[in-house]
Amino acid sequence: MSAERHRFGDLLSAIARLTPAQHSLLTAVSRHNVPVTVTQLAKESGLHASSVRETLEALYNSGLVTREQLPISGRGRPALGYLTLAPANAAFAGQLLEQSVSATLAWLRDNAPDPAEAAYDIGARWGEQAVSAGESAELLDGPAGGPKASGRPGSALTRHADCIRRFLTNMGFAAASHPTSPSCLILNACPYTDPAFPDPLALELRRGAVERIVQAACGADVDVEFAADPDNPVVAKLKLCERDGPQTAGSRRLTVRFYGGAAEAVQTDSMTFPRSSAPATLCALIDGLAAEFPDFARVADISSFLVDERESGADAPLRDGAVVEVLPPFAGG
Repeated sequence: MSAERHRFGDLLSAIARLTPAQHSLLTAVSRHNVPVTVTQLAKESGLHASSVRETLEALYNSGLVTREQLPISGRGRPALGYLTLAPANAAFAGQLLEQSVSATLAWLRDNAPDPAEAAYDIGARWGEQAVSAGESAELLDGPAGGPKASGRPGSALTRHADCIRRFLTNMGFAAASHPTSPSCLILNACPYTDPAFPDPLALELRRGAVERIVQAACGADVDVEFAADPDNPVVAKLKLCERDGPQTAGSRRLTVRFYGGAAEAVQTDSMTFPRSSAPATLCALIDGLAAEFPDFARVADISSFLVDERESGADAPLRDGAVVEVLPPFAGG
């Protein structure tokens, strides 16, 4: 099999199928900067040459190593030398993803007029590509051809949540069912950023991907509310809800970001509202939050509000895709 025909994803899939003995020998080959022979590998590993040769043949047929004839240095046939064509370290794919996303987000910070919106849009496109793949579509459909295959009782929303949970977990989001709400999911990871120092743009990228995946899985009748944990923004609650009315093409959700005491009052640092249920004005937003979170009313009275980065009064309209920031007084001024 010609190794050059393999895509990088094919190589990673082949690595996942290796036996322990094959992976050990692939690692041994990867330590060499120049082609290594069967004799050298047998000496290093303590294995019989015939066993090494058989394992190398399997690695070659999988497209994970290449081989070439080495210059003749004595009598007999020229020896074959082997080099790796794929990383032996299983963590490499995750590192590559994190580095690629980090570089992309750094470019957005330097060049995009609205880096957060751009990150969201990239995530939405990422989600679009994810659901278009054949294997991914099967995950969303469920093992028996649709959401009805779920083993948990409940509404259509619950069955959708079961399929989406499995899909999001396969994307690296570590999605878990909510302990008390069947139509909610908890995202426990974000593969786009270091969990110890989460990048806000990476989390916005994740939100774009997740919301697009939910849209693809559930159609136009279901919307999603996304709320990050203020103490650990990598963790987020995803709530599926029935949409009250049709959503116009190109419409966007209202995003509200909370800081300091405001985040403590509403128990999250960000909320998203489906366009169908988003308040039309800043005043309506404040009144709704105060009714749901009594502590927020006190904080709102002393806070400043930015709508799309401009300080705004209570009568300010909230357009499609608006971003509202709630800024209470900070210590020191």
